Amino acid sequence: MNIVLVDDDRIYLDELRDTVTRMCESNGINAVISATDKPLSLLEKNIYNHYDVILLDIDMPEISGIELASEINKLKGMSERPYIIFVSRRDGLVFRALREQPFSFVRKSDIDDLVPCLKKISSRLSVENTYGIKSGRTVKRVLIREIVYLEKSGNYVVFHTLSGEFKERTTIDEKAPDFKPYAFIRPHISYLVNPLYIREVTSTHVIMTDGTALPLTKKLSMTVRQEFFDWMVNRK
Repeated sequence: MNIVLVDDDRIYLDELRDTVTRMCESNGINAVISATDKPLSLLEKNIYNHYDVILLDIDMPEISGIELASEINKLKGMSERPYIIFVSRRDGLVFRALREQPFSFVRKSDIDDLVPCLKKISSRLSVENTYGIKSGRTVKRVLIREIVYLEKSGNYVVFHTLSGEFKERTTIDEKAPDFKPYAFIRPHISYLVNPLYIREVTSTHVIMTDGTALPLTKKLSMTVRQEFFDWMVNRK
């Protein structure tokens, strides 16, 4: 998994990187670990999307960890990834931090508490499903949860994912059964949408978390609303 450490204290950041590296190696966690003392960089071009886990300090001058988590939560919508873990000395801010629904809050003085957190996240990621997108003679495998929506384009279907766009010569009708187990919603004959990235359903469009408006066929309006509601209620 990809982990990024965010802290304005460069000396502590280097120490934390060494500590987390040792934790992962000694617990059999396969991880690529990055670090930055520039928290706002995670918002540039949605860089936060590159990571599975963000270890985030709270008390930073450029932007507080709580504020940064709030911005990331708005952008990622209902997606769990990236998992945010606050790492801080500021115990008095724990309740404010919990409003942003982090995966956990770890005190810098009890940094070993990170181990069970990372183990649990690693376990979740390891069982997630992938999907093979056929492009010419190659197959690109992507996580189902990172597929935002599928769009018909001529004789192709474009897979819009968090890591880019990929085309396969096929049809939405052929792909729909593959994504039914994952509750993908079909608001229009030319689209198949991952409910993780739906912000709202209006009378004419499905609005995605990034602001993209996808058409909603009038005759499917009630069905789409019900499917999205059922997904939100039943989601664990």
